[in-house]
Amino acid sequence: MVTMQDVADAAGVSKATVSYVVSGSPLISEKTASRVRAEMEKLGYSINHAARVLSTSKTGAIGVLSSAEQNASFSLSLSAYLYGIARAAGDMGYDTMLLAGADGASALKSAALTKRIDGAIILDVRNGDSRIRAAVQSGLPTVLLGDPEDSMGLDSVDADFEEISSTLVNYLYRYGHRDLIFIGWPKMTYERRLNYAIRFRSAMVERAQALGMKIHCIYPENSMADLLRRLKRAVEEYGDATAILIHNDAAVIEVSQAFLSLNIKIPEDFSVVAVIPDKVGVGMQIPFTAMNLDINAIVKRTVGTLVHRIESPDGPARRVLVGQHLLLADSVKRISR
Repeated sequence: MVTMQDVADAAGVSKATVSYVVSGSPLISEKTASRVRAEMEKLGYSINHAARVLSTSKTGAIGVLSSAEQNASFSLSLSAYLYGIARAAGDMGYDTMLLAGADGASALKSAALTKRIDGAIILDVRNGDSRIRAAVQSGLPTVLLGDPEDSMGLDSVDADFEEISSTLVNYLYRYGHRDLIFIGWPKMTYERRLNYAIRFRSAMVERAQALGMKIHCIYPENSMADLLRRLKRAVEEYGDATAILIHNDAAVIEVSQAFLSLNIKIPEDFSVVAVIPDKVGVGMQIPFTAMNLDINAIVKRTVGTLVHRIESPDGPARRVLVGQHLLLADSVKRISR
């Protein structure tokens, strides 16, 4: 039977390096990881997950906590994140367990106390999130899929929403736009202090102010009727606006119909840019220039960071912000000045 040491010898690396590659650790460069994986395939090496669990007294499972107060507008993204985590964890030899319940902090503490999981991933992270303190108190290896104001020493991984926001504002500025309408999440999202929404909006406002741009914010609730009503009012009230920036999954799907209903032509009447999770953008064929959230890349880094923390619990906390890419479409018109 081919062993991990056989793979290490063939690839010219240490056994520890092979172990890191198997667990998906971000510490190993992609070049080295590719070489190791190639040798694994060539030698026919397979990971005996059951044996690993028995030999290490681990459960072989990680818990995933999502907010019990999740609003419907984020459901498409949430399902993509949950599926991606399950798949990435499976590739690294772990099962996933969804920790449900109205009190996420209690669910996490219970799972840690009964030793049902080896670690946890917390989604929908809020600033001041009680689940963060619960994870720290339990001593359970935990990674935040989000970047709160205070991670309390836990590892965190997320898309770089500050860079995403600034990139979109800069892009519109280069095309001559100085007056924007921002379609954000429902107000409850910001009131609950969900960090991805707050970080994006704060960076957007800061960058726009630095460039001397105006931004008018609207926050539609989760219905086409409310989006249509608020957008119609904004277009009438902010007559100098020439562009629309969208950070709201439901709105980015529904807004094309709203434009049609209001007889707004893109990009003739308004230029449009957006943030679009890749699974939503491809499946729905969203026609806007957008920062495309690579969910697979984000969840792979998240799960890899957690697996590394489980196997190597000591060491400083990591903060990983995953850069994203701007995908161009015919939704932005240059304004002459």
